[in-house]
Amino acid sequence: MLIRLGKSDLKVVLKDVGIILEYSALTFIAPIVIGLIYSESLFVLGIYAFCGVFTFLLGLAIKSAFEGEEYTTLKHAFLTAAILWLVYCGVAALPFTLIQNMPFLDSFFEAMSALTTTGLTMMKPVIDHAPKSLIFWRSLLSWIGGVGIVVLAMAGVLTTYSKASKLIVAEGRDERLKPNLKNSIRYIWNIYIGLTFLGIVLLFLSGMTVFEAVNYSMSAISTTGMDITSTGLVGMHNFAVDISLIVIMLFGAVSFSAHYMVMKKRDWRLFLHDAEFRVLMILALASSLIILPKMVLFYGSNIIGVEQAFFHTISALTCGGFALASITDIAAWEDYVKLVLIAVMFIGGSAGSTAGGIKISRFIIFCKSVYWRIKESVLPAKSFFSKKFEGQELGPRAVREVNQFILLYAVFILIGTLVLTLAGNDLGNSLFEVVSAQSNAGISAGITEVGMPISVEIMLILNMWIGRLEIIPILAMVGFALSYRGKR
Repeated sequence: MLIRLGKSDLKVVLKDVGIILEYSALTFIAPIVIGLIYSESLFVLGIYAFCGVFTFLLGLAIKSAFEGEEYTTLKHAFLTAAILWLVYCGVAALPFTLIQNMPFLDSFFEAMSALTTTGLTMMKPVIDHAPKSLIFWRSLLSWIGGVGIVVLAMAGVLTTYSKASKLIVAEGRDERLKPNLKNSIRYIWNIYIGLTFLGIVLLFLSGMTVFEAVNYSMSAISTTGMDITSTGLVGMHNFAVDISLIVIMLFGAVSFSAHYMVMKKRDWRLFLHDAEFRVLMILALASSLIILPKMVLFYGSNIIGVEQAFFHTISALTCGGFALASITDIAAWEDYVKLVLIAVMFIGGSAGSTAGGIKISRFIIFCKSVYWRIKESVLPAKSFFSKKFEGQELGPRAVREVNQFILLYAVFILIGTLVLTLAGNDLGNSLFEVVSAQSNAGISAGITEVGMPISVEIMLILNMWIGRLEIIPILAMVGFALSYRGKR
């Protein structure tokens, strides 16, 4: 995808990046509030204030330097989304470095993992000694990433329908609930906040403290899966919490449009009218049953085997990323189990949800396209039959684009796997880790750790970034770099 852009196009892109960065500076207020609640030091609070001011001034400087009247088109929106995620990850990483003394690359990895709702972490060795405000900051980043930093900033910045809608499409969030864009955004946030509070209540009633419930709910509804202690869920041994997280992760992996229809009609049975929801539940049940015997044998217990099989299948499919097993156990699972989890992570959740993967809608269309191709091969040459998905006719171009996306998605996974195996990692675990990163799932087989080779760390960052932005904005950025001309 080669997009030819000139100097005037770059000005439009950078101006939009600057505007969104200005409003993104407000996110640093939240950890300051948490720090005040828990009486943290002025040094820690000052770091957040500094980062917020720095982000605002950086955005202001960029916007002022590239101010103009040029119109934002789709090609600009793609590039804006790709650049914004890199720049905001950079400033979001600063608190990890300045407060916890983490190397900046590790901090950038942590911020990217949170914002892309992946959940892989470099904080495990230091997390038990980190300020609560920093733990909350990481959870907040994942919660913001669940619906997209562009959508967050857009609510108060991008006032024109065309400009805002193009940024939503570029970021992979083209789910439309209402004909009016602003109303759509408002409904998305109302649903998201409501589900987050529901998750907090469920987890609190399950035995968590308020702070734990808030952080785990934010991480679960955004399908991120970041623990707030080094032992995480493994150290809790709380069955009620596990069930609550399964429910919240499933809510996160269901499209906002399905939630909207259920809430509007006040009828939960409407979930069953959604093709993606039906396939999500079928995949969850079937995949859990497929790996159940192996899990029972591995743990030597029917009860533990059932819990591990169903929890990790749903965590992988929804890209929720939480784990009830230690990294040592996950690395020791049979390749058969890992292959099933790789497959469901690759598919992911519904389109228009917080989940990652290629999305269930694309998976359904791909399967249908295979069936249609077989049907065409056995029917007479001039035969015609309808090709539909959820009542909508699909033309050859739409089917081709879906299949091309899946192919590109697999190519980037292959590249990542080659890089990880070249660094000396086992092939099976390398594939598992890369799919987990690119699908924004975050279940680790042990490769992600402090001190891993820089090449591996950078590759996983790229996989997370590519997976979150769904490839096209990245290709647009590459196309711009290859075609840039210093002219209008």
